[in-house]
Amino acid sequence: MQPFADKVHLRVKYSCMRFVLLFLLFLLTGSSLFAQQFTVSGKITDDAGKPVPFAGVHIQNTTQGASANSEGEYSISLKAGKYVLQYKTVGYLMAARVVNVNQNITLNIRLVTEVYRLPDVNIGSKDPAYAIMRKAIKKRKTYLNEVKAYSALVYIKGMQKLLQAPKKFLGKDIDQIGKQIGLDSNRRGIIYLSESESKYSLLSPGKVHEEMISSKVSGSNRAFSFNRASDLKVNFYQNFEDWRSISLRPLISPVADNAFFYYHYKWLGQAFENGKTVNKIQVIPRREHDPCFEGYIYIQDDSWRLVGLNLYITQKANIILVDTLRIHQQFVPVNNKSLDDLNPTL
Repeated sequence: MQPFADKVHLRVKYSCMRFVLLFLLFLLTGSSLFAQQFTVSGKITDDAGKPVPFAGVHIQNTTQGASANSEGEYSISLKAGKYVLQYKTVGYLMAARVVNVNQNITLNIRLVTEVYRLPDVNIGSKDPAYAIMRKAIKKRKTYLNEVKAYSALVYIKGMQKLLQAPKKFLGKDIDQIGKQIGLDSNRRGIIYLSESESKYSLLSPGKVHEEMISSKVSGSNRAFSFNRASDLKVNFYQNFEDWRSISLRPLISPVADNAFFYYHYKWLGQAFENGKTVNKIQVIPRREHDPCFEGYIYIQDDSWRLVGLNLYITQKANIILVDTLRIHQQFVPVNNKSLDDLNPTL
């Protein structure tokens, strides 16, 4: 089996006044990133020409890549050479382009929406999602322990953006406060921005080392964000996510050993990706206030591994600080050769 590299986007929405907090975490493994000479950049859009936010851009058969921003704009630095760039995000067909890099290149990409088809099934038979999930859960430990050691460069961007605010709040004039913190005349704007880059290394079982390379923060000193990769680990092959800064209770993974006690599943169809069949499955909490996720997971036939997920959790599950937390994660296959550098010393 080929190991999969992963990318995570965390989006959370607050209640008070209505503003959005975005955390973008991108895991880049390997050491070739330091030989940066040229830039390939552009915009990723959908069939209608609208931006595709946070789409992944990867070099084929490696763990090197980048992520588009909220406007679909991307930039990746490469040394001179020939590359196959893959553009992928959950819900769209992957696009691939061959590029010869010897200068800065502008390359715009349009992604086509993925169509998940429902093959004929016997009426009255049990939803196929349950058979698929049994196989995926059975393989959970295999993929959890598949990579024994790795090193990665982690880039994290946190942003709090005020979308709407009243003229007065708790007796205070928001217009006056807004001028001081850089809001526009409609009381909208970015009130906090943080960026950090660190080198994160893991040696199984559980030995972790993180070295902060750079960190920059601007805006409100009352804001919070996760500026270190170790602040918020996202691995759905674990039975649960222990995010104590978000939830006082462990959050149950849809592929946990006891997931059938917490989730209903619904099979939404199949699509074919790189010669493999991928199943789209909706996950639905059995009980309204359980610490469970809602949304969609994507599981590959035969290997029964996760290839992507688009999940969220809300205040119904008694999370704290935020109204809604969204997790968008995709996995990219890499070959064994690209793992030569994943050998950290802790």
